[in-house]
Amino acid sequence: MIVRPNDTPEEGGKYTVQILARAVTVLATLARRPDAWTLDELGETVAVNKPSLLRILRTLEDARLVIRDGDGYRLGPRVLEFSHGYLQGLALDDVARPYMHGLAKATNQTVSLAILDGLEVVYIAIERAQQEIGIQGEIGARHPANATALGKVLLADLSPDALRATLHGRELPRLTHRTITDPDALTRQLVAVRERGYAHDDEERGIGIRCVAAPIHRADGRVIAALSIAGPIFHMTEDVVPAYQALLLDAVAKISERFGHRRGVAAD
Repeated sequence: MIVRPNDTPEEGGKYTVQILARAVTVLATLARRPDAWTLDELGETVAVNKPSLLRILRTLEDARLVIRDGDGYRLGPRVLEFSHGYLQGLALDDVARPYMHGLAKATNQTVSLAILDGLEVVYIAIERAQQEIGIQGEIGARHPANATALGKVLLADLSPDALRATLHGRELPRLTHRTITDPDALTRQLVAVRERGYAHDDEERGIGIRCVAAPIHRADGRVIAALSIAGPIFHMTEDVVPAYQALLLDAVAKISERFGHRRGVAAD
């Protein structure tokens, strides 16, 4: 292979095109925040001199990967074409399955993946590590969102207006004496769920069953699904739930990263 002046050797005999590597660095830097970056800020961050940086930015502008915003620069609309192609290649259950298997093995409890359909959660994947008392049923099973940790996590992502519309005129089913059936009480709990990033179900769907759930986010911070760990209360005791919860939060963060979400990024 001929090494040209603009090529930089790397370990293992591989080579990168230096100007292309710098352009990728510029794009990655612009993606760090929604606000525009000034030329001076970009130059200091990516360590590229101003003439070279301007050439990179103009090339990226021509490709609609970068747009000008006043005296600054931000990501352009065409970056969505690349992210869309990547995300289309990801099947939610396929991405989540290895993490679900790991959680089930680590906790010896049932791990479920669900999405929201109106006021119901629909289970799209289940990983069982024990067979006691049929914790979640089968794939495709539905349960009232107000009675499940999964449902609370998914409802908590709705805007206040969307939540009011979803709850308006609807009767919240009572599955046990612990199920929340008052819309105002549920709304207050959902605010807390959104703030802390997880939800609990303490015998609200079924007597003797305890569950913790957390959201899976897409790139813009919105919730696309929820993941839960559930088991009998004599296994899901108060002293072990925090440890299971920590494992769950780590798993959903890693799954969310596969869909382009960065930790700490909230939806608008």
